Amino acid sequence: MSTTVGEEQEQEMRLQIKVWDHIAGGFANSIVLKCATDLSLFDTIHDIHTKQGKPVTPSTLVRTSPNFSSMNPHKLFRLLRFLAHMKLLNIHDFDDVGESGDEVGFSLTDLAKFLLRSNEKNIVDWVIGVPDEPAINAWHQLANCISYPSEGPTPFEKEHGKTLWEFARDNPEMNKVFNDAMACDTRLVMPAFIEGCKDFLKGISSLVDVGGGIGTAMNYVVNAFPHIKCKVYDLPHVITTSPEYPGIELVGGDMFQSVPKADAVLLKFMLHNWQNEGCVKILQKCKEAVPKEKGKVIIIDVVIDQDEEDYDVTHIRLSLDADMMGMSGGRERTKEEWRVLMKMAGFSHYDIIPIFAMQSVIVAYP
Repeated sequence: MSTTVGEEQEQEMRLQIKVWDHIAGGFANSIVLKCATDLSLFDTIHDIHTKQGKPVTPSTLVRTSPNFSSMNPHKLFRLLRFLAHMKLLNIHDFDDVGESGDEVGFSLTDLAKFLLRSNEKNIVDWVIGVPDEPAINAWHQLANCISYPSEGPTPFEKEHGKTLWEFARDNPEMNKVFNDAMACDTRLVMPAFIEGCKDFLKGISSLVDVGGGIGTAMNYVVNAFPHIKCKVYDLPHVITTSPEYPGIELVGGDMFQSVPKADAVLLKFMLHNWQNEGCVKILQKCKEAVPKEKGKVIIIDVVIDQDEEDYDVTHIRLSLDADMMGMSGGRERTKEEWRVLMKMAGFSHYDIIPIFAMQSVIVAYP
């Protein structure tokens, strides 16, 4: 069946729209969302809506909230309208929009609950961390670094003259942004990990979280399994910023040199930061730290399945892989790439356990 000129033009327009979405849509989503988070917009709308029992207008925000008292209501409306298009806000009485948007009320959608600080599973610190200025600037070096060998330098290193880890060490603000984002990820994945792996966790008496940041993951473990003696092991400049949790020992050190002894070692969102050579060094130190007969190295990381029918899941996992290429020089891995890595590190066998999270659990046995 032949197509008319009008149909061909419409098809071309639709293709152009998709390209425009790739050019402007994704970037605008991240930046507008960060803007809203910086302003505590979702928390403010939630609080006012709860008190007043009705949707919140831009003029109400300006009139009642100190964060918005100096803002232009019309610009604020445009910000809210964009967030509504992102399905983060509901628009009420849209047909009554006035020039300033004052006739329109907004309320949070179910999706926006993940952007409330009061929600334990909020992802606010990811919203802040991903488009943080040092990270955004590094992306501009991606094209220059594609031809480099896997070991680097990374776009981040080329932009800043330091690796991500060196930059975080020397910049307390960046260190906090990074650690807060990792703690945010922990709040999402650890409940799923504990529920999905509780049977074998019950048999562990000691556990060390290698690269455990500020201890958020181990706090989940010790609360669920008080019998487990937990340690957090990370670089000294990270450990010094960690709060003290009951039942958790904080240890500073270098995982490429040694790992504290334990029944099991946890590597959460760690190995994706390194190419295989670096991962093998880390894994071999972890193998040395656990008993040969009953020891376990527990890895929580992304497993890419390109046959996955869920487009959104695959898209996020591949986006994380691109982020690793830009920031740390690491990678997210497919099932086959995990098999190769486990063989390189000399493990006798391993299991992949799916959980209700973006990551899976990989249990490797010496």
